[in-house]
Amino acid sequence: MKLTRLDEYPRHQLGLTFDSVGTSSPHWNDGYYFALGDAAGRVGFFSGLRLYANNDVMDAFTCVASGGRQHNMRFSRRLRPRIDELDCGAMAVEIVEGLRRLRIRAGDNPYGIRYDLIWEGVTEPYNEEYVRQWSGGRLVGERSNYAQVCSVTGWLEVGGQRHEVDATRWTGVRDHSWGLGGTGGPVLAHAAPGRPSAPIGLRQWVWIRFPDRTVFWQFHRSAAGVLTMFEAVCVYPYGDAREAFAYLNIEHELEFVPGTRRLLRGTVSLQRPDGAWERFLAEVITDPVYLEGGGYWQGFDDHLGRGIYRGDEHHEGEVWDVSQPGRLVDPAGRVKARADAWAENFGRFTNRDNDAETGIGHLECVVCGPYPGFPDEAR
Repeated sequence: MKLTRLDEYPRHQLGLTFDSVGTSSPHWNDGYYFALGDAAGRVGFFSGLRLYANNDVMDAFTCVASGGRQHNMRFSRRLRPRIDELDCGAMAVEIVEGLRRLRIRAGDNPYGIRYDLIWEGVTEPYNEEYVRQWSGGRLVGERSNYAQVCSVTGWLEVGGQRHEVDATRWTGVRDHSWGLGGTGGPVLAHAAPGRPSAPIGLRQWVWIRFPDRTVFWQFHRSAAGVLTMFEAVCVYPYGDAREAFAYLNIEHELEFVPGTRRLLRGTVSLQRPDGAWERFLAEVITDPVYLEGGGYWQGFDDHLGRGIYRGDEHHEGEVWDVSQPGRLVDPAGRVKARADAWAENFGRFTNRDNDAETGIGHLECVVCGPYPGFPDEAR
């Protein structure tokens, strides 16, 4: 067993070094997700870096949407022996202060995306509910996940345009997750197929930065419109004496771009512990980012997705047209959007009972499958 720098800390949970993990699954992964947007809706920035310990792979990506174009770059490298170094291709993550401050950088590369950004937590990270998924007696999914709204400072260059990033006009959300997921290659060829779970009809994952608090919600509704998963909290900034609280229920009225599954605006209502409801108007303000550009699902040019060994050093990227709602146009014809047109956005949020409370945040809203009011042909 090889030692890593983390082995200096007395935090071991297995009789192994941190060079190994407690499963042999190729789908075990661990890493970061960063999302950044400005109040004017000019830029939507999404980036990530992940380790796949059992595949000996690290990969990383950045996707930036601006002016109707999505700029993508993807990198992959062999994880060991440089397992302690959080860099992949032109990209790097630096932990300045755990759970509080990180720095991400991208140096010179062929894809026209460069940046140097400091992410400082506005509140304590929120640890989402631990999730396990079983199918036919087999553990097929497992996820721990914490997220944090951040003030972000630094600079970003994309497509020849430089943006100065400051905490007054830009909002960031970062996520750290680990577990078993649908990455790292296909399921075993000789294993019996899993038993399908009920499909998700509608999904949202939202983090908002308001002037004196942050609000989070996520939910799934089934194809019949039934709420099958829900979690929502209000978290206050560092130094604020008020206690965080969980919301009890959620309702929503959503408006989509006609003929598509792309959210335009909507009102989401959350029920407080005292029974009162808070109503938030959500409005999409950025171009969408299709995470196929970061290697999700069948991303990468070989269509194999994330966590695949592609050589000791690998890189690729392109520019897509995302100016038409619900459509991804790849000039090379290698990639097209999923049938559900899954994409990420930033949004503007207004408290409908207090117009002075406005904020910017990560706004994911996806009609994943059949859902009341959406014909199957809507894309």
